[in-house]
Amino acid sequence: MKNVSNDYLTRYALLEEKGGYVTTATKLATAHTAVISLLEGVRSGVSELPSFPSIQFREGQWPTRLQDRIRETFGPEESRGNEDEAYAIEIEATGIEVYALTARGSLYGAATLSRLAEEGLIRYGFVYNRPICPVRGLKLYMPTREGMDYFKQFIDLLCRFQYNTVVLEVGGAMAYEKHPEINEGWVRYCEEMSEYSGKTIEIQDKTYPWYKNSIHVENGGGSYLTQDEVRELIHYCKERFFEVIPEVPSLSHCDYLLINHPELAERKNDPYPDTYCPSDERSYELLFDVLDEVLQVFEPRTVHVGHDEYYSIGLCERCKGKPAESLYADDLRRIHSYLAERGVQTMIWCEKLIDAEDKFGEKWGGAERAMKSHVTGELFGETIPATFQAINLLPTDIQMLNWYWGMGKQYDRLFLELKMPLIYGNLEGPAFVGWKERLRAGARGGIISNWSETAEGNLQRNGILFSMAYSAFLFWRDDYEESAYGQVIEQAFEALYRDKNRRLLRTAEAQRTNAANGSTRGTTYVEVTHTTDEYREYKLFFDGVFLDQKEYRIGAYTFVYEDGTEEELPICYGFNISNKDRSWERFLSLDSAPLKKEAYKVDDALFETAYTTRPMPTAEGTYYRWMIENPYPNKRISGVRLTVDNPAAYSIYVKEMRAFPNSPVWPCQNLSPDKKS
Repeated sequence: MKNVSNDYLTRYALLEEKGGYVTTATKLATAHTAVISLLEGVRSGVSELPSFPSIQFREGQWPTRLQDRIRETFGPEESRGNEDEAYAIEIEATGIEVYALTARGSLYGAATLSRLAEEGLIRYGFVYNRPICPVRGLKLYMPTREGMDYFKQFIDLLCRFQYNTVVLEVGGAMAYEKHPEINEGWVRYCEEMSEYSGKTIEIQDKTYPWYKNSIHVENGGGSYLTQDEVRELIHYCKERFFEVIPEVPSLSHCDYLLINHPELAERKNDPYPDTYCPSDERSYELLFDVLDEVLQVFEPRTVHVGHDEYYSIGLCERCKGKPAESLYADDLRRIHSYLAERGVQTMIWCEKLIDAEDKFGEKWGGAERAMKSHVTGELFGETIPATFQAINLLPTDIQMLNWYWGMGKQYDRLFLELKMPLIYGNLEGPAFVGWKERLRAGARGGIISNWSETAEGNLQRNGILFSMAYSAFLFWRDDYEESAYGQVIEQAFEALYRDKNRRLLRTAEAQRTNAANGSTRGTTYVEVTHTTDEYREYKLFFDGVFLDQKEYRIGAYTFVYEDGTEEELPICYGFNISNKDRSWERFLSLDSAPLKKEAYKVDDALFETAYTTRPMPTAEGTYYRWMIENPYPNKRISGVRLTVDNPAAYSIYVKEMRAFPNSPVWPCQNLSPDKKS
């Protein structure tokens, strides 16, 4: 046996070269629907393969024999079977046994088996794993009604990468039975703000002489789900053992509440108010009605109540003259008490409790800060008063989601010294400095944020899918070293690519087996390795900046079938191809964004195509391997034609092209290595 694993999230594995398959004959002994669903994804339909008789899941206290084996195999420190999410797997020809203390551990054992499967083969051996932090999550917007199925698919993806927390922004994107005017106002507001891509940025940053909150028109697709539809999503998550934390923005980011209740606005002259008056009792009557319905639908243990980017402070007649820290703390204490009385914990974005300063000496977060134009830099003549002193006025059990982690670890201590639970928000694993050190100091994990539509294209192009795969390594591998960045991104690329194409890989394997038995069919997929010298500036699609893949088309492959028919597959920059000159290095940022004072600078465009492609470093630059599914898998492809939309401006380079399963009709020599078209 070798102490190696093809699963990048598993450090402790002793595996043989030989193994078996999960087939239709394999009995799955578990009552958990989610576990069965994961393993059905690796079940082979080829009956001739060597099959595991069963997969047994054993939950509860681990036997002494197993703990001894873990200790003897992997070391004395690795026998922590009492950890809630730990699991161990014994893989033998007589069957597979998964040991876990909890159902969540069983799920992760199943997820590991799904990743260990190499074209279906699971090698015999012994595996042990446990996370190094308890909070591993993503923050998402509510999906559109049409996007509910994809939302569930994405939750399954998070299962396979062993995440356990979902923060779901509610805002105006869930129906409120007591206040339907919230939803009516939300839809009307989003329609106006979605008039064209980027209008939200014009309104937020370029129109008014004061700071405004970002406008989340993608939440719910600018509409809302019924409460029963939201319950369906929550049930799906909880069935997979996720903690679901609803985010109900309060105090700030309250445009959804105020569009039809401008009488509650702190800034009376704002046509699109985003901050309610914390001195007006009617603000809490409305907010608590909303919270009641959210609690009824979600049945959560924790509610995230926002409180970030609080800019409009002490302006109205009721609030004028009151200390800013008191306005902030009094509001949050009141909400905390309301939730605590109902047995629910409170979470917030915590930057307004930090007296932050960037590398250029500019003030941020809860510091006193002069407002100035985002366009010209000219002062507006209004100052945001300091709120950081409020940290000493708050209950210490409020969970602090710190998205200022890139400003430096010194700010962590503000919360840790008060024994406030600290979690990193807006986490970017590839950019994070000092991960292991900061966990040892007391941080509880991290939550990645997608500030865009919960749709596959947005998640990929915004780098969320790659960050999810990279950060999973931070969450599960106690041997993570920042110097191994290059190795980790390669492993994350490969894991994402295999996950994206797991169904095609299984289908092609079955077809290869059938072909060996004399039964041949069509072409399952074509895998091309290509790149381009076209260059486009990297951009994020969020806060009302919409993604239209058609704008990024630079060419196409056309499949030519034996029967003479054709099918065109677009090549889109940033989605299935990118520029060849990408950086695979990272370095401490010196001149990047102000909130990244102590963070790594990376090439975000390298990550943009990850999932649909597998970026490949070569001597000629970065190439992108893309598995193109044949839309007509029962038809054989006899050739491929490459079209470049603007050959005078750029080229597309093809290093390799292969068809699966290989066909004697088309040996894949139509395009030679490094062919330029």
